[in-house]
Amino acid sequence: MKRLFHYFRDSGLRRKLMLSYIIMIIIPILSLGMYSYISAEGYLKEQMLEGMNHTVSQTALNLDQRMEKIGDFMDFMAYNPIVKKVTGSELPDLFSYTKELNDNIEPTLWYYMNINQELREVIFYSDYTGKQIGNFVYSSSEVQSEAWYEQAKHSRNVQWYYDNDVLYATHNIQKSDNVTFAGSLYVRLDEDLLFENLDQVYQGQYGILITKPDGEIVYAGQEANGLSQEDIHLMMNEAGGVFRMEGEDYLLTKSILPHSGWTFYYYIPTAGIAVNTNSILKATGTIIILCLIILMFMIWLFSRTLVKPILKLRKNIQLVERGNFDIPIHSEAKDEVGGLTRSFAQMVKKVRELIEEVYQARILEKEAELKALQAQINPHFLYNTLSIINWRAIQLDAKDISRAANGLSRFYRTSLNKGNHLTRISEEISNIKAYLDIQLLMHEEEFQIIFEIPNEAYEYETINFILQPIVENAIVHGLDEREEEKGCLLIRVESDVEAELIHILVQDNGKGMDQEQVNGWIHAEGGGYGLRNVHERIQLYYGEEYGISIESEPGTGTKVLVKLPMRC
Repeated sequence: MKRLFHYFRDSGLRRKLMLSYIIMIIIPILSLGMYSYISAEGYLKEQMLEGMNHTVSQTALNLDQRMEKIGDFMDFMAYNPIVKKVTGSELPDLFSYTKELNDNIEPTLWYYMNINQELREVIFYSDYTGKQIGNFVYSSSEVQSEAWYEQAKHSRNVQWYYDNDVLYATHNIQKSDNVTFAGSLYVRLDEDLLFENLDQVYQGQYGILITKPDGEIVYAGQEANGLSQEDIHLMMNEAGGVFRMEGEDYLLTKSILPHSGWTFYYYIPTAGIAVNTNSILKATGTIIILCLIILMFMIWLFSRTLVKPILKLRKNIQLVERGNFDIPIHSEAKDEVGGLTRSFAQMVKKVRELIEEVYQARILEKEAELKALQAQINPHFLYNTLSIINWRAIQLDAKDISRAANGLSRFYRTSLNKGNHLTRISEEISNIKAYLDIQLLMHEEEFQIIFEIPNEAYEYETINFILQPIVENAIVHGLDEREEEKGCLLIRVESDVEAELIHILVQDNGKGMDQEQVNGWIHAEGGGYGLRNVHERIQLYYGEEYGISIESEPGTGTKVLVKLPMRC
């Protein structure tokens, strides 16, 4: 079973479809055909059994009518007044006996025996004559010891017997008083004539049997001659239909002969029944062939609409696996395979675009490496130049020039930060102090700078170069545009240990802004590209819950708060 499962699992889709359709179509059709065949066979057997019952009933009726005719003859003779007088010795003399026999009895008997050839012998046994009178009257002394004679005394109906291969019937004869037993009418029958042509009614392999109520065989056809007494009793106990005898199944039907009480049996082996099922087999075969044709068409249709697109998609996937992203992939089908193909095409397009982007990124990376190399060269050149300017200024006692050269040197050194993105707050403060030192020279000390930074805050981590854009905006758009009083710039660092946050505040007492202007600075609509760049850098590196926020009032000043995670 496991091997069969693996075989089906590893088979191609076309073979799976073929096996599935064959199982789903052939098995039900064969089952239906077998059911139809068995049902038809059973129906035909029932019809045959019904026909057998009808034929047997008709045959038994015909046989019983012949026996009824004989019984009517015996009734007529047994109740004949002349027969009663003769057998009861009620006539005055022998001459009267003879005359009555010759004139009334014997002509009638000869007439009946001539027209009914099965009547082989007719005898009137009398308890009163004591000797034979005529051709038909005998003394009962010869048969009084017979069982049938004793039974005749106690029955007024015709009694049928089959003893020692002799078939005969008897009837009670009473005197004219209809009370006193006078004798018995004995009629011997010709068995062959009575059952004449009985075997010719049926054809084929069959069995005919006629039995007495006690099971004694009265007549047995050719096929029934070999039956044992056990088989006969088995047959007598069957009501009819199919029964088993000597290891073989038979169909049995039987009928009772009313006048004799005998049972007529007819049986035939079921193996000998010719059931015409050719039409069923032909119809089943035709349906199977038609279903196979439909099956092949369905397999072809599924192959065209399902298997072929899947194989084509598989081929395209293999080409993509080998690095070919320029193959045309499309499908006009609206089914699941068509949708899958279109999705794969979109995926390949996205991958191709990503590859292009990666390629461009690598080019930009190379350019950045080149610029980084240049940046490694230029600062040294700049630092050396600024150092020469500083020494020349000292020699000339130009303190302002020396101060500007030193501030510019510190500013670029801390701004470049050796190419690193992260730095310490101490380095960021050194950078902004160098920048403010230069700004103070440029503004001739027009504004005041206040730093409020606790010592423990210097070692916390921050992104490099975030304060310079904020301080520059505070000076250019805040302090430079104030109308009165000296400007003041506050830079404060606060740490929230419980929330694990660092807050850097840059506050000025400049011109200030309304809320619309504040929104413009955040979204770079009013020239605040530097602030937006700082805000995005912080969020990209630390997350969206961090960044900068702005509070401002016109004429009062502006507060820019930088929110960073507390990291060492």
